[in-house]
This record gives sequence, C-alpha cells and structure tokens, in this order.
Amino acid sequence: MVKRTKKSFLDYNEYHDRPFGLKWGTAYAMDELVKGIKENEAWAIKEVAALELMNREEIDVILSESFLYHKSVSIQLNTKNEFGRFLDPLVGLFLGEAYDDYFVINDQQIFWSDVRHIEIKKEQKWFDIDYFRNKGSPSKVEEKNKEIDSEVELIKNEYY
Repeated sequence: MVKRTKKSFLDYNEYHDRPFGLKWGTAYAMDELVKGIKENEAWAIKEVAALELMNREEIDVILSESFLYHKSVSIQLNTKNEFGRFLDPLVGLFLGEAYDDYFVINDQQIFWSDVRHIEIKKEQKWFDIDYFRNKGSPSKVEEKNKEIDSEVELIKNEYY
C-alpha cells in the first residue's frame, strides 16, 4: 500500500495573490472598461463626409422611388454637432407621409430645409455576403495574388 504525504504550500515570499473570485470580477470590469474606451475612440475619430447639397425636386424623386418600391433611404441632415461634425445619416423607410414643411420617416419629422443629401440605401443581398472574409481588412489571398501577378509580370518583361 502506498503512503500518501500531506500536501502543504509554503509561501516563499511576502506576496499574497488576490482570491480567485476577485480576479475574475476585476477582469470582467477591465473588459468593460477597455470596450468603452475603444467605442469612445471610434466615435472621436469618426468623420462623416459632407455629401452634396440637394434641392427639393431631387429629394422628391428619391422619396417617391423609396415609397413606390419600398426601399430604405439614407438621409444626411444639414446639422452639425457641438464639435462641428455632421450627424450620422438617418436610415428608414418612407411611407408617403409628406407635408409642405416636413416629411416623416420612422415616426420622426424631418423638415425639408434640414435635408442635405438623400439616397436609396443599397442593401446587400444574402447571396453576396462572404462570411469567411475579415471585414476589417481585404482578403489575404487577394493580396498574395496581386504580389504574385506583379512578380510574374516582372519576370515576363525581363525574359520575353
């Protein structure tokens, strides 16, 4: 029969680590903090480009197309925030409710004079979506193919 020895852990220095529950609690809080910092940074560096100013007739054409074909529209308002940047575009479906002073999208009144630019929102079809491509950067395969093509072109020009 094997005799078992008692397991004892001796401190080899003065450091005492935090209890396990406290470690996980602070890790979760740090995760939330880092996510918040990244969101704030993304908002701070976001730049909304000013699109061309449209007149009432051009706006009417886009809104009528949206109403007739049930297409969503993206509206850039001619207003800026406290930092002098244009607000994010409003996206919604125009249901045909328009008056002399304003029209309604998503139960929100939008005055004609506030509209800077309006366009039909291009929806991505389900069969065009590539689930395996990283959204943040172009496909690595395409980059390699471009490099290989340029090398082949150099070799071809050199020898032929």
